[in-house]
Order: sequence, then structure tokens, then C-alpha cells
Amino acid sequence: MSHNHSWRTMVTKPTGIRPLHWGLIVGYALIVAGGAKVFSLLGSGMMTGFALVGAWLMLMLGLAYAGVRLRPSTGGALFAGFGFGVLLVVFFAGMQMVR
Repeated sequence: MSHNHSWRTMVTKPTGIRPLHWGLIVGYALIVAGGAKVFSLLGSGMMTGFALVGAWLMLMLGLAYAGVRLRPSTGGALFAGFGFGVLLVVFFAGMQMVR
């Protein structure tokens, strides 16, 4: 016995990266880079700025992983945003070392 359901024969196009995902990528990258900059400025006392930035990046990576586990559709955007944020941190930290 065969059933003819329209949802089985429907063909969908791939959605690609939506504007919401681009906003999420850029926003999360700015949060990662901005937080690292703030924590690098606070580096005094027991923890150096380098250790604070490392702790901040580990926290942000953990949040991106939690986003993937909870909402896989937006979690990929969080991982991409984390990657771009880390690249910003490395680029601007390298620029400060040159001075």
C-alpha cells in the first residue's frame, strides 16, 4: 500500500547563511574580541592579562559549544563568530607587540 504525501516529494533549496546568522557571527566575534581587550587591560594582581584573555576565550568557546548542543542551526554561527573573534584578538595582540 503506497501513500502519496506531498511532504515526501517536496524538494527544498538549501538556505545558505541567513542575514540573522551573519549578524550573530559578527556580534559574537565582537563580544569575543571586546571581552579579550577588556580583560587584557585588567591584567594586574595574581593573574596576568594573558591568563585572563585565555580564561575569557575558554569561556566563550564553552558558550559556543553549548550553543551548538542546544540550537544546532545557530551554533555553527557561534563557532564561526568565535573563530573570527580569536583572529581579531591574535591580530590586534600582534599589532600591540610590534609597537
